[in-house]
Amino acid sequence: MVDMLAEALRAQFQNQVVAGGLVLAMVGVLVASLRSLPGKLWDYAKRALVVTAVIDSRNDLFNAYIAWLNELPYGRGSRLFTVIQDNRDSTEADAGDELPRLLYSPAPGFHLFWYGQRPMWIQRDIAMNLQVIETVRISALFASRRLLEVMLEDVVHRAYARLADHTMLYTIDKWGESWNLAGVRPRRQISSVVLADDRAERLLADVQEFFQRRQWYASLGIPWRRGYLLYGPPGTGKTSFAYALAGELHLKLCALSLTNSKLNDQTIAELLQKTPPRSLILIEDIDAFFVARDKQGQRIEVSFSGLLNALDGVAAQEGRIVFLTTNHLERLDRALMRPGRVDRLVELGNATRGQLRTMFLRFYPLESDLADRVVTAYVDGTLSPATIQQALLEADNAGEAVGLLQAKATSTGSGEE
Repeated sequence: MVDMLAEALRAQFQNQVVAGGLVLAMVGVLVASLRSLPGKLWDYAKRALVVTAVIDSRNDLFNAYIAWLNELPYGRGSRLFTVIQDNRDSTEADAGDELPRLLYSPAPGFHLFWYGQRPMWIQRDIAMNLQVIETVRISALFASRRLLEVMLEDVVHRAYARLADHTMLYTIDKWGESWNLAGVRPRRQISSVVLADDRAERLLADVQEFFQRRQWYASLGIPWRRGYLLYGPPGTGKTSFAYALAGELHLKLCALSLTNSKLNDQTIAELLQKTPPRSLILIEDIDAFFVARDKQGQRIEVSFSGLLNALDGVAAQEGRIVFLTTNHLERLDRALMRPGRVDRLVELGNATRGQLRTMFLRFYPLESDLADRVVTAYVDGTLSPATIQQALLEADNAGEAVGLLQAKATSTGSGEE
């Protein structure tokens, strides 16, 4: 059989037409290879002589790099630049300015600049498809990769130095697929939230202990994660406490709404698996999720089982804490509140006399007599901390604050509010 096949092939090669065709095919392959050779050699040469780093706008490092670039002499003096309005919160220095602050940045295109004693260049491009993605390619000639690594590490250090006194707030992108840095807020100390008794201090100590006991969790084979549920009437400080706790412990805060129509069982699981390191995940008004699921026409793709698996399933991320808040504990399914999903239930109710006194003296520290007066006439649980704060903000002086608080307490007690 093999001999017959060999004889057939030998006969074909003796055919001048077949042999000529094979030769032409081989020549074509060789010519095509030689034609692409200069381009390949040039690509190899570029990689040998030029080091390049690529960053795109889907990465938080992108904005940090652009801010760093803007601070360079070239960034401040570029003759091809973009102009945007700065929508960040005003500082005391510019709060009185009537015109908005403008930010200038090297525009999309090619830019050559000096970094240290070495020339470098960037190519900044914008691509529009399903989403707008901006890309920066940073290159240097006759440089090592370590040069760009050191530069980017400097970018990160400077960015975090600017954010040292701020809490980074992350939200879900409009496709429901990833966390985006939505903004930063000045860090809020835990003492700025007035809770009854020592609840704030006990919660803070519990979270601190959780972060310190990673090895203990591992030694027992227990997933290293913790959940909290804050419940109580509106305006009792549930969300404020979560923000303050994140600021106190230098945590990133990831805010998540389960009624987001872009979320489903898969995306919520993936999101909770890839939260930024040292994050506090805040899921507000979780009772609204149960109500929305039962409403006709409300598009909720996250199922209850999907939520439970995202919180404590096998693939759930470790080293993170979740804070749930609700105004209506009775609307929640009991399966949500078992240990491992919710480890601590904490009630935050309306203000006690002690809370009222503390809040009053923060606004008027020298008016202890008036504080005693308003506290004596106050019945525990009458007003929410938010209502008390609103009255204190509206008042022009301590005496007016006493009158406003007493009026609100009276109207609430009589059912007028």
